[in-house]
Amino acid sequence: MIQNIFLNLITNLINVFLDFLYPENISCILCDCSISKNTTYSMCKDCFSNINFILDGCIKCGKPIINYSLEEQSIDGCSYCLNKSFYFDKVISCLEYTEISKKIVFGLKYNNKTYLSKYIATIMKEKLDLENIKFDYILFVPLHKKRLRQRGFNQAEKIAMDLSKIVDIPTVDNISRKYNTKRLYKLGKEERINELKNAFVIKENIIDLKNKNVLLVDDIFTTGSTVNEISKILKINGVNKVFVSTFLTRTDTFYVKA
Repeated sequence: MIQNIFLNLITNLINVFLDFLYPENISCILCDCSISKNTTYSMCKDCFSNINFILDGCIKCGKPIINYSLEEQSIDGCSYCLNKSFYFDKVISCLEYTEISKKIVFGLKYNNKTYLSKYIATIMKEKLDLENIKFDYILFVPLHKKRLRQRGFNQAEKIAMDLSKIVDIPTVDNISRKYNTKRLYKLGKEERINELKNAFVIKENIIDLKNKNVLLVDDIFTTGSTVNEISKILKINGVNKVFVSTFLTRTDTFYVKA
């Protein structure tokens, strides 16, 4: 127990030092080449040009769409949403998951580059503005306490807190994970759903979210199983609308055609 507390203290001190060391990046956050302080998102031109921003996403799942029609978009035209039902109202994803873009999230999650959450939050804020999404509170996908001790921080919480500072809307820590689920990226779609069933609960005596609109923050949207399960319990507990904001979304090398 004492050893875990000591390790967490050291990790937090390292994170504070990194935040001090990189207040304004003077090197590209992806390839470390030299850049000016005013460079967009602290990325060099080459890296920035290889980032796939989602300009036309499905109105439900947020995955990128090649829209060949001038008619109003519907989820009927999204092959990912076809024959699926979701509890969340809308997903807003910023970038396609690629070998380049994943370096940002992996740097945050696995290399303690906690300053990257500020850039992720900035990009999320700009995407939310484009989508004109309005919400009362910001929530985040929780880690189980065992995984939280191992990593030292929750990347979704850190992104949510930075986003909260930018948009001046409070972050609420009112969701907990009842048990430590398996690594979801190793599981198929049905296995993910079964693994996450009843994995989350609403904490008591935090803030009443009844009839409120909330923004649920996570780093990567793959199948949506995690955010959908959380959205279910939020809706059961009276939340009006659940918007999901993720930095990356996996497209599995295909575009959805509409």
